[in-house]
Amino acid sequence: MGKNWHWSYQKGREKRMKLEVDARMHNMPFDPRKIPLHSQCGTMQSHFNKGWQSVRAIDIQLRVDGQQSYNNARAALKQRFGESNGN
Repeated sequence: MGKNWHWSYQKGREKRMKLEVDARMHNMPFDPRKIPLHSQCGTMQSHFNKGWQSVRAIDIQLRVDGQQSYNNARAALKQRFGESNGN
């Protein structure tokens, strides 16, 4: 697989993870069958699609759990110590 093909595959995974995690975190619907356009080049789009479809439910759940844990920890620190870093 060429470097650009691998890059498109990775971009497909990253894009799906970002969009689906954001949708879950905000209780919004997400349809994984609606794959966005990545490239006018059929080969690059094909590798993007393969990356998009390679994301498993456990990948999403781990990312969502991590985000929720981070948000909970940040809220607990804020409550205990107050605002910091100019926020």
